[in-house]
Amino acid sequence: MKTQTCIRLALILTAAMATGCAVPTTGVIPRGDDMFTVTRQGSSAWVSTDSLKTAALQEADMFCNSRGKRMKFMYNKDIPAGPLGRWPESEVLFRCE
Repeated sequence: MKTQTCIRLALILTAAMATGCAVPTTGVIPRGDDMFTVTRQGSSAWVSTDSLKTAALQEADMFCNSRGKRMKFMYNKDIPAGPLGRWPESEVLFRCE
């Protein structure tokens, strides 16, 4: 009985740790030369990189608007879901002009 309880507890802790590693967004990160990135990560393998890119672009736009500037899209990198719990990601590089 104690062995089953320990196994269940270990599985619950492992699942909680894996879930805790997922970062839904990095927020706006300065990259130098007046450039910034925002990375969005899906919370499951079924989240599309297109929806993540859209959310990252909206966050970038709000950031630039808060500075009284317009967001200029520079580059996007999408990473699809993969094995061993790698969730999809979309990174947007932008500047505020």
